[in-house]
Amino acid sequence: MAKCRYCDFNSYAWTGQDLERHVRAVLQEAEARAADLRPQTVFLGGGTPSFLPADLLHEFLSELGRITGFGESAHEFTMEANPESFDDARAQAARAGGVDRISLGVQSLRPEVLAAYDRVHSGEQALEALARAREHFPRFNADLIFAFPGQDPLAWERDLAQVLACEPGHLSCYELSYEPGTALTRLRDAGRWQAEDPDLCEQLYLRTGEILAEHGYTRYETSNFARPGERCLHNLAAWRNLSYVGIGAGAAGWHQGTRRKNLERPDAYEAAVFAGQDPVGESEQPRAETILFDCLMMGLRLVDEGVDRARAQRQSGLDPVTHFAAVWQDLENENLVRIDVDRIRTTARGALLLDHVLTRLLPSQQV
Repeated sequence: MAKCRYCDFNSYAWTGQDLERHVRAVLQEAEARAADLRPQTVFLGGGTPSFLPADLLHEFLSELGRITGFGESAHEFTMEANPESFDDARAQAARAGGVDRISLGVQSLRPEVLAAYDRVHSGEQALEALARAREHFPRFNADLIFAFPGQDPLAWERDLAQVLACEPGHLSCYELSYEPGTALTRLRDAGRWQAEDPDLCEQLYLRTGEILAEHGYTRYETSNFARPGERCLHNLAAWRNLSYVGIGAGAAGWHQGTRRKNLERPDAYEAAVFAGQDPVGESEQPRAETILFDCLMMGLRLVDEGVDRARAQRQSGLDPVTHFAAVWQDLENENLVRIDVDRIRTTARGALLLDHVLTRLLPSQQV
């Protein structure tokens, strides 16, 4: 198992670590912080849950259900999986444990692209995993990445066509990004990797939307597309900046006015939990301007929904329209946003320039 070059999530290559010990630690933290939580949505990921042996995965889900009561409360339970570790036994264990949506990290069907990303599955394995997800689950997602350096747009379209033939209800199509500290960014900074031309990236972004629209998918978030009734409820909650509790090494949470993040290293996390300590690594109660910016940063990604003005005011204590009145006026004049009575949305042009829009709204510029 390897860590992908572009990944900036808190994940580690497996080198013989005790998986049962780690599962026990996560369940012990759940007992302390999520007993009878009864969540509306559950998301198992930020690593590769499908790497767990089927029997251990089943045990974990059963215990998590007992502790949190998600079986009676959750409207959706999503589990991430990688094609090379998503076999029938794991699929059956996940479904029996309450998972009703699988999110598969396909990324590409091209061997040269997969090798460059350090992905260990093949295109054939990815298509087999999609077929398996369709067999076992009522809903499933496929994640893809475009803008690989030198990518032939027609090759990208052929990949899309093959994935669409598997009939996923949901697709995430992300532009390859260069996050601080990742192996890919270090290669780029050392001159050993050339990022794709921004104009071609824009063309791929727009063409992807056209193709998926022709197949009945709506772009409901910057990088996410769904058929009717297939939008990811857990992700929608995050984009709406709603409360959530994160359990596990490096897990983040936003609950009761506090943002927190657990210790990242699995060994440090396990040691804290088994010592009876809270495994928190960072914790803060953000100021109102920061909460408001988070509402805007996440909500403006929702293409048709945008930011609910009343919700943002309830969460932050600030009216987003009046607080940023001068900035909104400038952005409207530049055809980047539109302000309605109850919503703030980007225009089609603003969606393409979202990073620029958000830079203009940074809290440091408003205090």
